[in-house]
Amino acid sequence: MELKTSLTWNDLKKLGAWQGSAKAWHPNESIADYFKNLRAPSRAYPHSYARAAQTYKFRDWLLENRPEIASAMGLTCMDVNDFTGD
Repeated sequence: MELKTSLTWNDLKKLGAWQGSAKAWHPNESIADYFKNLRAPSRAYPHSYARAAQTYKFRDWLLENRPEIASAMGLTCMDVNDFTGD
């Protein structure tokens, strides 16, 4: 499995479902805690939860709070030493 630094759209299929007429993505119960203070999806912003789930902030939350899910998704923490400069 390739290690990655954020979730892809395909990963979201495993962590939630698209619901409603706007086809907004909603997380499953195992990760719903992270999204409780975020703007809920609407017809105008159907991807608000999905985009939040693709951030480094969410990756870090998963690594700290749900390490088994992060590992299953192939997520890894990026270290400052992982970056290469020109």
